Amino acid sequence: MEPPTPGQERDTFEFIFFNERGLRPGWRLLIFLAIVSTIFMGIGFLLRPFAARLPQGMVPAVLIPNEAVQFLVVVFASWIMSRIERRNMGEYGLPLRNSDALSRFIRGYIFWGFLPLTLLLLSLRALHAFDFGHLTLHNGQIFTWAGIWGVFFILVGLAEEYSLRGYLLYTLAEGIGFWPAAIVLAAAFGLLHAFNRGESRIGIIAAAGFAIFLAITLRYTGNLWLAVGAHAGWDWGESYFYGVNDSGMQVPGHLLNPQTPGPAWLNGGTVGPEGSILVLVLLIVMSVLFAVLYKNARKPVLVITKNL
Repeated sequence: MEPPTPGQERDTFEFIFFNERGLRPGWRLLIFLAIVSTIFMGIGFLLRPFAARLPQGMVPAVLIPNEAVQFLVVVFASWIMSRIERRNMGEYGLPLRNSDALSRFIRGYIFWGFLPLTLLLLSLRALHAFDFGHLTLHNGQIFTWAGIWGVFFILVGLAEEYSLRGYLLYTLAEGIGFWPAAIVLAAAFGLLHAFNRGESRIGIIAAAGFAIFLAITLRYTGNLWLAVGAHAGWDWGESYFYGVNDSGMQVPGHLLNPQTPGPAWLNGGTVGPEGSILVLVLLIVMSVLFAVLYKNARKPVLVITKNL
């Protein structure tokens, strides 16, 4: 067998690493993940001497900077990739110059985050599996904790949405198609919740289902602003306003002190309402309703050709 000529070697090299649009999506994903991992390892190394002094538990003074750093690291890595790929950062899901960004965030927060959660809890109340309880905060504490957890969960929405449905989804979708990529990352989101204390199988499935719903909002609106709002509104409603467990955890400074009588499969048990069988029904209804309401506003987003 004759050895390959220099031209054949070049063709093979180009086929492995490049397609008609440049570097293949798989290699770009590896570069992105390597950048993010390296930065986080560096931050972990620098903070190691101070780890023992940091407060433990659900402490806002630790949680808020943690989410902010996670978001900024992903933004920085995405910016590097945008320079490599010669693309606008807004293509990865959070266009800052979008005139509808704030209104979409607010609509997501209220109508696709806080209100669906409220409907879920009202349904559980009607089935005698939930009671809203009484106020645990008074006077200025109400506004102080509302603001603290408001900031925190906006950062959670930004960090988690941009981490899993920003550059990762954009690039993976170019390789295997939008919906396969969305399903893969939704499964990853669900599995990440498996490490939460007090999680259940229903809760893990619900987390993956919520991720699919958020991917639907991205597909129909063209960016992540509504998804960020929905994510933040749901979490703020759970953790602060209604005071229920959020993925197995209850935060300090919650407004209400609810009670959850009845079986865990119905009221969610230690998981919170995300562990209720009703949340799966709610997510299906939300997904179908969103697709119907936004069908005429659908915009093409993300490349779907398979060139991984």
